[in-house]
Amino acid sequence: MTLRRARPEHSATRTRAQFLAALAAVSIGLPRTSAVQLMAGAAREDISPPPGFRHWATEKATFDGVVSPIYARALVLTDGTRKLVVLQWDLVNARADGVAKVRGLISAAIGVAPGDILVNASHDHSAPLAPGPDDGRVSINEFASVPAPDAAVNRRWVDRLYGASVAAAKAADASLRPVSLEVSRALLPEWQYNRRPRGPDGRVVTTFEPKDPYTQPDGLRFGPMDPTATVLAFRDAGRHALVTLFSYPCHAVSVYPYSNATSADWPGFAEDQIEAHMGGRAIFLQGCAGDLVPARRGIAAAREMGSLLGARVEAAAAAGLRVDVPRLEEASTQAMLPWNAEQRARTGTEFGPAEVQVFVLGSVAIVALPGEPMIEIAMAIQRQSPYPHTLVLGYSNGSGMIYVGMPGELARGGYETTRDSSLGADACGAVLVDTALGLLRGVSGAAAAL
Repeated sequence: MTLRRARPEHSATRTRAQFLAALAAVSIGLPRTSAVQLMAGAAREDISPPPGFRHWATEKATFDGVVSPIYARALVLTDGTRKLVVLQWDLVNARADGVAKVRGLISAAIGVAPGDILVNASHDHSAPLAPGPDDGRVSINEFASVPAPDAAVNRRWVDRLYGASVAAAKAADASLRPVSLEVSRALLPEWQYNRRPRGPDGRVVTTFEPKDPYTQPDGLRFGPMDPTATVLAFRDAGRHALVTLFSYPCHAVSVYPYSNATSADWPGFAEDQIEAHMGGRAIFLQGCAGDLVPARRGIAAAREMGSLLGARVEAAAAAGLRVDVPRLEEASTQAMLPWNAEQRARTGTEFGPAEVQVFVLGSVAIVALPGEPMIEIAMAIQRQSPYPHTLVLGYSNGSGMIYVGMPGELARGGYETTRDSSLGADACGAVLVDTALGLLRGVSGAAAAL
């Protein structure tokens, strides 16, 4: 892997080059010369919180009723030699410590390497937070937590979450069938809004819920958006859908804060519609949605958004392009992200680790980033990726620095740049981009060498 030389006149470039040096230790699966039939299986298990479980966003309220259940979903893929697992949680986040634990459990249950497991959260605000280092506490992020009102209730749900995740993986593994892969895309511009519109001076005016998402007042400019849903359809020999995986970058915040009920929000309604119309299992993976929110909110809006997204995914999947998958590949590394000044003082260190992971299926690549990356990070990776079909996920395998944008975004201000929202320095976004591209190019180069 070739590393770019840092130019001494730019300290930010020097910093990025230092982080890129860590890629020398990356673990890339060795190419294999024989291709076998791709197989896939998927399953889900209910992980809805019990009565009395505290709502993470309030001090006193508990989850009140169920608008729609939430699930742990597992997709298992194998090429006969290597096995990859995608585990999706209908939760707010995916904590690094919880990810490590569930990887170990699934590894022991179905014989997959822990590093070949990707954990993505839908960022559903009408669901619990992922487990923290102490299962009797409700964690706010990697570095803070508050006591749960009933630690026993919390621990029982955490045990159930891990058990459901393993059960879903085992059921998916047991249901493996020969499949082909098709890729397609759908557009849903009506429902995406960047809550970081920029004023004439370049500063952000945080707008959580716009009065009219299709116009901007006071000379504001729209923030960047990418309303593309990417669809991966795994089909049997008769082209029946066994698993439909789809990704769309947008916060799952339509139901919250209008209801304290448990809900899978618009992703869950989209999954339900896809399964009802296409059959098989549908699995949503959250994209880089750090600055993207639904254009309208409320339970009715969540249903409408999910229904339209489901219909567009179904239409796109009907015209998918078949992708040859000669083998499955995984690559991952720990990027070292620079803390901001406050976190450097608190931790006594300069950098914090953040896992970046890549799955490659032929000409399709899935990039998994931690925390809440903003959409321009995904766009930068996709522009430069050697793979024509590149999905970039956020909310995967850990919290990272929480909100992360491209260099210059911190200076714009706004909610995502406050000390409670962003723990990293301005260079973090560029480091994530460079790290992801290094992994993608490494796998691509190894495949080309065959």
